[in-house]
Amino acid sequence: MSVYLPRPEYPRPDRQRGTIHGVDWLNLNGPWEFRFDGDNIGVEKKWFRPDDETWREQIIVPFCWESLAAWGEADSAGNDNYFSSRVYRNPLDVTRFNYRDAARYEIGWYRRTITLPANEHWAGQCVILTVGAADFFTDCWCNGTHLGRNEGGFIPFEFDLTTALVTDMAGNVQATIVFRVEDPIENREQPVGKQWGWYSSVSGIWQTIFVEPRPVETIECFEIVTDIAAHIVRFRIFTNGGREVALKVTTPQGDELTLSLKIADGVAAGELDVNEAILWDPADPQLYRVTFTLKGASSSDVIRSYFGMRTLVARAPDEDGIPAALCLNGEAIYLRGALYQSYHPDGIYTATDMTVLRDDILYAKRAGFDMLRVHIKVDDPILLYLADSLGILLMCDFPNFGEGGDTTLGRKRYEETLRHAVQRDFNHPSIVAWCLFNETWGFGGQSEFVKLINPKPPLWDTSRRDPAADPGQTTRDAYTWIEQMWNLAKSLDATRLIEDMSVVAWEHLEYYGHGNTDINSWHFYTNDYEIARENIRNVVEKTYAGSTFNYVPGHEQQSQPLINSEYGGVGALDGDVDVSWSFKFL
Repeated sequence: MSVYLPRPEYPRPDRQRGTIHGVDWLNLNGPWEFRFDGDNIGVEKKWFRPDDETWREQIIVPFCWESLAAWGEADSAGNDNYFSSRVYRNPLDVTRFNYRDAARYEIGWYRRTITLPANEHWAGQCVILTVGAADFFTDCWCNGTHLGRNEGGFIPFEFDLTTALVTDMAGNVQATIVFRVEDPIENREQPVGKQWGWYSSVSGIWQTIFVEPRPVETIECFEIVTDIAAHIVRFRIFTNGGREVALKVTTPQGDELTLSLKIADGVAAGELDVNEAILWDPADPQLYRVTFTLKGASSSDVIRSYFGMRTLVARAPDEDGIPAALCLNGEAIYLRGALYQSYHPDGIYTATDMTVLRDDILYAKRAGFDMLRVHIKVDDPILLYLADSLGILLMCDFPNFGEGGDTTLGRKRYEETLRHAVQRDFNHPSIVAWCLFNETWGFGGQSEFVKLINPKPPLWDTSRRDPAADPGQTTRDAYTWIEQMWNLAKSLDATRLIEDMSVVAWEHLEYYGHGNTDINSWHFYTNDYEIARENIRNVVEKTYAGSTFNYVPGHEQQSQPLINSEYGGVGALDGDVDVSWSFKFL
C-alpha cells in the first residue's frame, strides 16, 4: 500500500548522505498518529509507550498544526483561508481578525512505527533520526525509551535510535517513534519572527523528518571558503573521530580534483587550487560538487555537497575617482530585491512542494530581481539550495523574540539560534548578507503598532520596562547587546556582509540607528509619488562618508552600501488596495 509522501526530496542537498529513499535513508514525512494534550496529561498517562490504543487523529508531517496542509485541507487554502480552526479551544469563535490570539492547543503528540530496511547500508550502523525543525520544545521516545529534549524553532536536531530499536519475531528491526511538542501561546521569549503578533503562529514539526544509517565516526559539519583571486578553496571539516578526510571536487566543466587531509583534534583543514576559477553569480550560477569521505576505524562516512566561487564586498572610493560600490566578483552590482515573507497559505512556514519554492525564485528573476531578503526566518534548506542552483542573492534575517521578550532568556535563545543558523547555512553561495534584527521588533518599538493589529491586551508585562522613567535607557542597553551580537556574527562568519539592524529612517529614533554594520539600510512605505521621491532624495543626500544620519551616536557612515531593504506602496494595515502604480514608480 502506497503512503502519501509530501516533500519527498532529501532535505539537505548541501550535506547529503542518503541517495535512494527506502534503501539508504527513510523519509518519515506523511501521516502520523496525533493527539492534542489540552490538559497536559500525556506524560503522566505514558502516551509515549508503544501500545495498541488507536489515536483518533492523524496529522501530515511536515506541516505545523495551525496549517490546513497538516489536516489534508491544503486545496482549500487561499487569501481568505489560511489557518486551521481545529487547533483552537473554541473553533467556532475564531475568525481572521482574532486568530492570532485565540486560545489554542499548546501541546501535540505524534506517533509512528517504522521498519528499517534490511540491507548492507544499515547493518552495523548507528540509526540517526533527524528533525529539520519543530517549534518549540520537543521530546522524543523510541519504543518507550526517552531519547532527549530539544529547544528551538528553526534549527535541525537529532536523536540516536540505535540502542532503543527492537527486533520482532520475523526479524524486522522496528521503532515506534513518539514526539511530544509544546509551543506556548506566551512566546515572547522565543525567537519567533513574524509569528509574534503579525502572522500565523507555527507549532509542532514543520520540516522533514528522516532516518539514516551512519558509522560511529562521522563528519559533524564543515566550512568551505572560496578565494577567487587566488583560485583557492579552503576547507575545514569537523569530525568526532577518524584518521583522514578524502575530498573529490568536480568542477562545473566536469574535471576532477582530489585532496586528502589528516585530522588533528577533530578538525581536518587545508586548501585546494581549482586552477582557473569558474565563478558563481545570479546570471550564471556555476557550482562545484564535492564529496567528503571520512575514513574511520571500521567504515567510512560519505557526504556530498557543493560550493560556488564568489565574493561580495563593499568597495570604498579610491584616489582615481572610482566611486564606492557593492561589488560581486569584483564588478559593481546594483541590487534589485524583494522582501520574501516565506509564508504559505496552505503550509504556513512550509511549502507543500519544492516547486513552489522554485517558482518563487524563477518569478522573482523574471521580474528583474537579483536578490531576495528572507524576512525574519531561518528558512527551509531546500529554498537555499534552489537559490544556489537557480541563481539569486539572499540576505537572510534571524528571527527576533517577541515584544517584551528582551530578557536574559530571550537573548540567550536568540544567540543560540544565530550560532546554529550560521553553522547550518555557512556554505550557501547565494547567501551574501545576514541581517541580525528587523527594525525595533522585540525592543519596544512595535508595541503601539501591534495594538492596532491585535486589539486584545498584550501578553507581555510592560512593567518590566518604563521608558518614561529614563527615555532611551532601555534602547541604549539593547543596542549594547546588538553590537555584541554583531561582533559575534562577524567572528562566526567573516565572509559575508552583516547588518546590525534594519532601520526605519523615516521614524528615526535616536538609539535605533545603525552602529557597527556592513550595510546602511532604511525602510519606507508610501503610495504617493512626490512623498516617495522627496524621501529618497533626502536619505541619499544625507548619506555620505562622515555623515551621522541613520547612525546611533558615536558611529558614522563610511563605505557601507546604502540599501533600501524595505519599501512598498502598501503597509500592513492598509488593506486590499491597488498598489500597481506605486510599485511602478518606485
